[in-house]
Amino acid sequence: MPRSIDNSNNRISFTKKALENLPLPADGKRAYFWDTQIRGLSLDVTSKGSKTFYIRRTVNYKRQQVLIGSFPALSIEQARAKALELANQIAMGEDLAERKQLRAKELTLGELFEEYLREHARVKCLAAKEIEAVFRRYLSDWKGRKLSTIRVSEVQARMNYIGRENGQTAANHTLTYAKAAINWCLKNGITKASNPWLSISKFKLNSRKRFLKPEEMKRFFSALQSMSNTEVRDYVLLSLFTGARQANVLSMRWDQIDMELGIWTISRTKSGDSQIVPLTVNAISLLMDRFDAKQSEWVFPGPGKTGHLVEPKKAWYGLLKAAEIPDLRMHDLRRTLGSYMAMGNQSLPTIGEALGHKSPSATQIYSQFANDPVRKAMQKAQNDMFLAAGLKIPKPKRTAKGLSNPS
Repeated sequence: MPRSIDNSNNRISFTKKALENLPLPADGKRAYFWDTQIRGLSLDVTSKGSKTFYIRRTVNYKRQQVLIGSFPALSIEQARAKALELANQIAMGEDLAERKQLRAKELTLGELFEEYLREHARVKCLAAKEIEAVFRRYLSDWKGRKLSTIRVSEVQARMNYIGRENGQTAANHTLTYAKAAINWCLKNGITKASNPWLSISKFKLNSRKRFLKPEEMKRFFSALQSMSNTEVRDYVLLSLFTGARQANVLSMRWDQIDMELGIWTISRTKSGDSQIVPLTVNAISLLMDRFDAKQSEWVFPGPGKTGHLVEPKKAWYGLLKAAEIPDLRMHDLRRTLGSYMAMGNQSLPTIGEALGHKSPSATQIYSQFANDPVRKAMQKAQNDMFLAAGLKIPKPKRTAKGLSNPS
């Protein structure tokens, strides 16, 4: 409890000059000065010359005292603004002394993330390593801070900085993982502080639509067949044949594959669910060749601690260079299978089932290719307009490859 303080005297208007020229008390003593503009804002002055701002208020017979900061490091304007903020909290019934005690016991952001990783992400999330890497890359300078000290404005500024310097996708990933981690800690009673990421919005991004175009396919397969690294070659082909996510293909095991039924059972996908992937003749033929020479539980064994192949970036970029194909990512192979299924007029639900999409919106991108029936109906309507006008249906001088003019 703060000691009783006589606030009947030493009321002055806080100005920089006035505070700089305040008389010092006797050795070992402390003097108290009160601002005439902000009720409860005081300045403690010691015999050694230190000057500290406090807010001191009594509400419902309960006296509260909170340190604001030192003068002149903290300006008078800043001290007044903070005093008003704290006074409003006290007036609303908050016990700032109790909150200070809770904050002293509060875990840091780094401790909260480690708790989330250890108890949840590493156990249940395929993206655990990515979550850890994102925190280390973009939020590690906050790891020693208490969550309650991180303001929403700081989080927004950090989002803007990441978006500007590292790309908006990276900023969105950071937001997603941080929000999920703190929400999990709140749900499990590990922290009581509010989540400063909760009210932040993601950057609105255009969905990536890149896939292997027909004119690129010949160069791609030619470069693929010329690869000396058969491990990577087969991995790329199987990624294309199955349309599965990169992490699942890399960690494919022989006990997940049923050659007779022609299915691959993925025990856990990105969404946390299992998925059964039908294997085509091309995929089964490739797998049978690899099975004849298998020496591991993994379809694509690797020398690292995981035991299986990890993302072969160098070999992938070498393949693209040989094929003279720019701006293609491994994940675009998954989109390539979906795109060619759509161009073959397969239904969106069928494509979604093949790719393991849980939400119809995830498959909607392929609707751009599944439009032949609509195009033909539109063309027929236009032809009927010409006929109704007593005109001949014009023969197009030029048309896109594969399009016809239905009568």
